[in-house]
Amino acid sequence: MGKIITFKSKYLRDGHLFVPKEIVNSLFLKKGEEIRVMIEREEFDKEAFLALFGIWKGKTEEEISIYREILKEREIFGRGEVEF
Repeated sequence: MGKIITFKSKYLRDGHLFVPKEIVNSLFLKKGEEIRVMIEREEFDKEAFLALFGIWKGKTEEEISIYREILKEREIFGRGEVEF
C-alpha cells in the first residue's frame, strides 16, 4: 500500500474534486496518473459532540478537527472502538 494522506476537498461545479498542491507534491503526482480515492461526506454535529464529551466545551474548532482526524485514521487501520 502506498502513502495515505487525509485532507478536505470540495466537490467542484464541473464534477471534479480539488486536490491541494501540497498533496500533489507530497505524493509526486503527475497529470493523468491514477490514484485511489476514498470519499466520506462530512456531517459533524458539533453540539451533539460537545454534549457527549463535555470536556471538549472549551476546545477550539481546530482542536476538535484534529481529534476527528485521529478517530478517522484509527478506523482506517482497524483500531476503532472495541465491540463487546
